[in-house]
Amino acid sequence: MSTQNQTKITYRMLERLSFIHRKIQSGCYPNTKQLAFELEAGIATISRDIEYLRDRMNAPIEYDSSHKGYFYTEQYDLHLGELSATDVQTLLVAKSLLSQFKDTPIYDEAADIINLLASNAVRQDVSSIADRIAVPPTPKIILNKTAWNVILQAFRENRVIEFDYTTRINSHTKNRRVRPYQILLDDGVCNLFGFCELRQAERMFVLSRIENAHLTEDTFTLPKDFDFYERTGGGRFGAVFGRKKERYTIEFYEWTRFDIKECVWADDQIITESEEATTITFTSAQHYKVKEWVFSKGSMAHPLEPAWLVEQWKENALELAKLADI
Repeated sequence: MSTQNQTKITYRMLERLSFIHRKIQSGCYPNTKQLAFELEAGIATISRDIEYLRDRMNAPIEYDSSHKGYFYTEQYDLHLGELSATDVQTLLVAKSLLSQFKDTPIYDEAADIINLLASNAVRQDVSSIADRIAVPPTPKIILNKTAWNVILQAFRENRVIEFDYTTRINSHTKNRRVRPYQILLDDGVCNLFGFCELRQAERMFVLSRIENAHLTEDTFTLPKDFDFYERTGGGRFGAVFGRKKERYTIEFYEWTRFDIKECVWADDQIITESEEATTITFTSAQHYKVKEWVFSKGSMAHPLEPAWLVEQWKENALELAKLADI
């Protein structure tokens, strides 16, 4: 059995296969040395690609010794994916939804794959519909690519990383050693979630405030419950978490009543209606973001529990009244 049966298809390989196919189809009798030079790849890599085309994709490839290159013995069209017009349309819409992550490696790689699959699948015009599903302009992620690459390498090897970090509260910069768990992309900010050895606790770090990131020689065992979602307590308020989950009950009035019913804010949310208000009850460990959410609604939101949120809401109302000379 050919070793190509175990080959994992990547975007780079798809790109090479497409290029090799076009060169052979053109009738110019390319050879591995020429292809390797044009694709900036190794000759062994190109040989494996040609093997893959012949053995796995049934390409009728033969080598012509007189021309010192490869040719097709019969008409052959390369099908990198049996995608329908609907499939391609779905891919293009997915690309639009990913647009909020532009200028990040995750977007570049995903967009390249989508473009290649879509361009090699069907020739029907589906872009007109795809263009009409879009993500409005959102805060653009400022990515520290050096830190990103260090973190990805650390993910592969479960290595502890070290960096200098500037906090938002007092602008102090401290050296940190962190066991990286996940990268979280949230509302225009790229965060690192992991275990901080300085604090001996899990922490969140904004990549744009990380400097001098590098791998250490130390490794760690990734916890089975490393997934950030486990820290949210069922809440869906982005990349923040607390030590424990709490029960929230909040009343919303007038126009905000519609807003509350248009999203799922927590996995266990319960929404009830009365003549005066729409009430939502849920549990979450994302205390800061829940408070921020309630305060953003002004007089249209009234927290009923927990007690600490009710108290801070009242204090905020008093401060606003003072500022307004009421």
